[in-house]
Amino acid sequence: MPKLKHLTEYHKKALELKYKGNPYQDIAEILNSQFEKSRKAGFTEQTIKDWFKESGTLCEVYKLYEQEMDEIHRETIDAIKKAGVRIREQNFRIANEILVALIGSQTDSVKLGAIRELLDRVEGKPKEVISIDEKHTTYEQIIRELEREQQEYKENKEKSAVGKSA
Repeated sequence: MPKLKHLTEYHKKALELKYKGNPYQDIAEILNSQFEKSRKAGFTEQTIKDWFKESGTLCEVYKLYEQEMDEIHRETIDAIKKAGVRIREQNFRIANEILVALIGSQTDSVKLGAIRELLDRVEGKPKEVISIDEKHTTYEQIIRELEREQQEYKENKEKSAVGKSA
């Protein structure tokens, strides 16, 4: 395929559409609708495939386009991430300043809430400690205890019945 001396508008549009992931058929249809007077034969799916194949007219150009666009996207994402970090840091400082100001409140509950929040942020939320007694009762022990209590109850009932009859 011949190398292009300059890219036409429809070539540029084809590069853009391919980069965005459009299938060749869609690229051909879009080019036909937007550039119908540019080519007498129109754009076919095969024409678009031929442009982008390894030895195609747009193969090398597309590789460069893809690299440049990927780099632009990487730089943009990096800039957005840095801006996000900066904004979070500013908001964190402002929030801490507000909490410190609330410690000076005249209301004790507000002071307490601000102090707790600051401590949670600095030290982390307190962990709830759950202790387990080493002496724990099993189900069998509970059942035996209930049976023993039942037996004592019966014996006490019998004694009181015998005492009343005598």
